[in-house]
Amino acid sequence: MKWKKIILSGLIAGVAAFIVGSLLYMNPMTAELYAKSGPSMCSKSMELFGGTLPWLALMFLSGLVSTVLLAILYSYTEKGIGMKSLWKKGAFFGFLLWIVVTLPNAFDTWLLHSFPDAILAVESINSLIGGLVAGIVLALAYERIK
Repeated sequence: MKWKKIILSGLIAGVAAFIVGSLLYMNPMTAELYAKSGPSMCSKSMELFGGTLPWLALMFLSGLVSTVLLAILYSYTEKGIGMKSLWKKGAFFGFLLWIVVTLPNAFDTWLLHSFPDAILAVESINSLIGGLVAGIVLALAYERIK
């Protein structure tokens, strides 16, 4: 296993996913949905984590750990994705993860909790976009890092 390649490509994909996720979250429509529905969803206050900066750092670090784990999975599966184009291979990998992880989780959340449907839909779409970007960046970085 090529640990340097896995860790670096995972970290690069993590930074890209964090940037895209932050931009999607700052979308005025998304911000408005959360402002209206946040308290009803039992959202935790950022103050529990010491304020906005520590909360963002924790979000960033957890994202990096996730994408390094995804890079490990990618290292085992990338040869089985029968596409020559790296961006297509990465997009397919991200899409597969979205289908396997995000959609069932969104459905379970819809069944078990009273989250607003609009928030679940926006989070599902944003997760698809973030997953596609992370997959593409991961595939490109994984191929280029020696």
